[in-house]
Amino acid sequence: MARVKRLNRVLTVPDEVVGKYLKEGYDQIDDKGEVIKRATGGRFVSIAEYNKVVEELEKAKAEIKKLKSKKGSK
Repeated sequence: MARVKRLNRVLTVPDEVVGKYLKEGYDQIDDKGEVIKRATGGRFVSIAEYNKVVEELEKAKAEIKKLKSKKGSK
């Protein structure tokens, strides 16, 4: 049996149907409530949240590029 969670709803479901719940927007969680597998569908993200993640990604890529160039110059 596996545990899945969406918002504040936690369900215990057979292992065979976990994929179905992931597609419906549930995350698979462990006994401590930590996410094991993220939902693969059934969710929507606001454009503000999406833009925030894109901005963070661009900053991380710039930092990686900066660190790699420092490493290469030594």
